[in-house]
Amino acid sequence: MQKVPIELVKPGMVLARPITNDAGMALCAEDTVLSENTIERLIRMNVSHVTLKGHPVDLGGETKTREQKIEELRKRFSRVQGDPLMQKLLTAAQSALMDLETERNGDDTGEGGHP
Repeated sequence: MQKVPIELVKPGMVLARPITNDAGMALCAEDTVLSENTIERLIRMNVSHVTLKGHPVDLGGETKTREQKIEELRKRFSRVQGDPLMQKLLTAAQSALMDLETERNGDDTGEGGHP
């Protein structure tokens, strides 16, 4: 999933989350394939960002490898090493990071029920 400014959205991109207005009314459903008309309508409705499936837009910035991200995460947790609860959080965070990286890269193995 990737949150993207509406100005960078192109036809054919797919919503990962529904779009709602301030009152909570649905404007577009999850899994909607965006068309030029839909994008223009969302701009007119003052939608500023949408969440898309995958990682379709390069927003710039530094690109880190999966291993670099995991090492950075481990360093952040190093001060609480030995705390069982923090170790569980570290394990969960590493798992979530791996899942996100797999989703972004389209490395679906079909195992574990992940999309």
